[in-house]
Amino acid sequence: MKTFAKKINQKFYYGWVIVFVSAFSLFFSAPGQTYSISVFIDSYSEVFDYSSSLISLGYSIATLISGSLLVVMGKLTDKFGQRIMIMVVGSLLAITTFYKSFVFNIGMIFVGFFFLRYFGQGSMTLIPHSLVPQWFKKRRAFALSLETYGALIATLSVPAFNYWLIGQVGWENAWRFWGLGLLLVFIPTAFFTVINRPEDAGITVENEGNGTEEELKAELDAINKESFTLQEALHTKEFWFVGLMSIIVPMFTTGVTFHFFSMMSLRGVSPQAASFIIGLIALPAFIMPLVARVLIDRYQPKYIFLLTQTMIFLSMGWLAFFVQNTISATGFILFYGMAVAIQQVTLNTLWPTYFGRKHLGAIRGAATVFMVLGTALGPLPLGLNYDLTGGYNETIFIMMAMTVGAFVMALSIRKPRKEDLYENKP
Repeated sequence: MKTFAKKINQKFYYGWVIVFVSAFSLFFSAPGQTYSISVFIDSYSEVFDYSSSLISLGYSIATLISGSLLVVMGKLTDKFGQRIMIMVVGSLLAITTFYKSFVFNIGMIFVGFFFLRYFGQGSMTLIPHSLVPQWFKKRRAFALSLETYGALIATLSVPAFNYWLIGQVGWENAWRFWGLGLLLVFIPTAFFTVINRPEDAGITVENEGNGTEEELKAELDAINKESFTLQEALHTKEFWFVGLMSIIVPMFTTGVTFHFFSMMSLRGVSPQAASFIIGLIALPAFIMPLVARVLIDRYQPKYIFLLTQTMIFLSMGWLAFFVQNTISATGFILFYGMAVAIQQVTLNTLWPTYFGRKHLGAIRGAATVFMVLGTALGPLPLGLNYDLTGGYNETIFIMMAMTVGAFVMALSIRKPRKEDLYENKP
């Protein structure tokens, strides 16, 4: 494996192979993502006759519990490495999809939600997000923006594909299709390509220098010196402020995506059109490599967060007041998708830049709890809002107010310094 990597590296930097397989992982996280699961919700409601609030509650609880355990996955990734863990998680996600094809009551559906969210939405994104930064420094934002193409393609294609697949073979076989894809395509690809970090293959980050033993040792020493432990990161306000800011996007995105077909039907948009529109949220990510070069790599994260929170606030207002047909719904999803894409790449770049590479899995695992908390809190209030009023706007207004608080927090973040944690200690 390492010899093969060094041969490839003589032609082009092997880190780009890592970017490709990480993007592949994000694509195959689809079975656990809300944009994929949401297409199955109507089938559950029709077959089992469960209310929107009940399914939303189970989904939120499962997401919240799975998110609280992602710190464990992060620590396991730091201990055993991304190569081993990505194959283990991929296998467990495949087993989960087969399990989902046999559910026949609400309890089994809830259990399936938990494992889908933990292994799919959580772990299959956590691991590649901690892998790519190991291979890049100067071009980290650019590499991470390319990595998101995997999620982009999945978001664009999977909802409509699942809708078609369920119509052709039923929801049970649709789940089995994803299980086979993970076992026969994703896991072999990861086995033959993933290396935890360039130093493990005798390669320097971004091929800087000649790859001598002295250079590799210097890189490892720098990693140890610059990296925060999880406990150190937890003592910085940046960890908590950025984490709290990162709740809003998954909360709003998951809530809207989970109820998208119902929400659009209230606004005169057909299910066929809605299955296409929902995937367009990822379309703005196509230009993220350019945005990464001209925006994310040039300006401090707090200014980019100020921009994205403003865009998110406007998007929420757009949905509440102006989405009345297919055209306005498409405009909303594209504008909001741009805000999401910019903020996501900024977050993925910020964690290794602020806290280093050595303990990135544990820190990202802890930070992912905020994101999962957001996804857990999104569907339920919107579901209750609909069951009580027949609409969704009251909950959207509350989320708009939350963006104002995030805007204020963004003003005070800066890159933390390890020495600041100990300067007041004896």
